[in-house]
Amino acid sequence: MARPGPLRRRHPAAATSALLLLLAAFSLDSASAFSAQAHMSSSSPKSKQPLRMSASQLPQHQYPRPLHPGGLTLPPLVEDRLPIVAASGKDGIAIQTDLLLVRPPDMAGLWEWMAYSKQRSDGDPSWGRVWPTALALARLVVRAMNDGDEGGTEPMKQASKALRSASHAVELGCGLGVAGLAYASAAAAIDDKRRTITFLDREPYALHCAISSAATNGIATGPIGQVDDSGNDAPITARAAMDDWTLPTSNDQSDATDKESNSPVKNMSHRDLHLPTYDDTNTVLLASDILYEPDGMTSLASKLQSLLHPLNGGYALIADPEKERTAGCREAFVAGVEGLGGEVTIIPLPGLDTNGANGAGGKGGTVLLEGDVDIDGSLAKTVLIVVRFGGSNTAS
Repeated sequence: MARPGPLRRRHPAAATSALLLLLAAFSLDSASAFSAQAHMSSSSPKSKQPLRMSASQLPQHQYPRPLHPGGLTLPPLVEDRLPIVAASGKDGIAIQTDLLLVRPPDMAGLWEWMAYSKQRSDGDPSWGRVWPTALALARLVVRAMNDGDEGGTEPMKQASKALRSASHAVELGCGLGVAGLAYASAAAAIDDKRRTITFLDREPYALHCAISSAATNGIATGPIGQVDDSGNDAPITARAAMDDWTLPTSNDQSDATDKESNSPVKNMSHRDLHLPTYDDTNTVLLASDILYEPDGMTSLASKLQSLLHPLNGGYALIADPEKERTAGCREAFVAGVEGLGGEVTIIPLPGLDTNGANGAGGKGGTVLLEGDVDIDGSLAKTVLIVVRFGGSNTAS
C-alpha cells in the first residue's frame, strides 16, 4: 500500500528467498515468542480447518497485543483483530470475517525503526497502515465470494464471478495483505476448491507481515517455485515474493539487484508465479492505492497484463480513492490499459452506510474502523477500477 502525499512512492520488488531468510532470522532476533511462528509450523498442507473466523472463534486477547519490540531484523510488531463486515446483496444481513493481522503499531514508529535500526532515513512506512481502499476492497471480496455475481452492474457481476471462479489470486503492492487475506478466508469458507493467494510487494517486511498474518489465520503457506504440489491438499495456500514493476520484465533481466536490500529483483510475470499445475490459467488480480505517478501508469498497465494468463487473460480489481492521490493518474492508467487492448470500468463502492459496516441496513452492529478514515481525517470514499484483458484466446 503506497502512502499518499509527498512521500516517496513505494513500488512492489523480487525473491522469495529473501522473505524466507527474514522468517528464519526472526527466531534469532528475540527470545520472546511470536504467535505466528507456531502457526507457520502447524499450517501443514493436510489442514482443512475453516479459515473464516467469528469473533467467538478468535483467541480471547485484548487487541492490539504486542508481539515483538523491534530489533535488528524486524520492526516493532503487534497482532490486531480486523473485522471485515459487508452487507449481503441477497438479504442485507451482515457478513463478517474476522482476520488476525500482524502489523507495525503505527507508521511513525515504523519510520523511526527504519531510520535508526536500518539506517534508511528515506524508508517509506506507508505499508504499515490499513488504508481505506484496502478495507473497501476486502469488504467487496467478502461480499462477492459469499453472494456470487448477483446484483450490481454488469462489470461488477463479472468481477464477482471472476473472484469466485479464480483458482489463483495475486495481490499487487500488497502492503499488509488485507484484501488477499480476506480473499483466502472467504474462499476457504465457501468450498473446498484448491486455490492460492500470492502477495507481491517491494518491501520484504510487508511480505513478512502478510505471510505471518496468513499463518496466524490458519492459512497454509508455501514457496513460489517449480515444486511438486501433488501432496498439497490444503484448500488455499499463501505465497509471497518481492516484485518491482518499474524494472524491465523478468524475461529481459535476470541479475538486477535492489540497491537497498542487495537482493535479486524481478518484475514478476505470470510465468514467474509458478502456479500449481491443477489450474494455472484462471487468475484474478487485487490491488489498492497503487495509482500515484502518471508517468508510471503505462508500466502499471503492462504489469497487470503480464501477471494474467497470456492466452486466457482475466480481471484486475483495483480500489482507489474517489479523489485521486495524484491528478491525472487515473486518466493515464485508463489510456495505458486501453492502449494494450484492455477494458476499464470505474464503479463507486458503497459507503459505510450501505456496505454493512454501519449496521448492514440496521441488522448488524456498527463497525467503523480506524482504516476507514483517510490520511486527511475525512471518512474515505473509494471507487473500484475493474480492468479486463482478453488474452489471445478470447476477444477483448
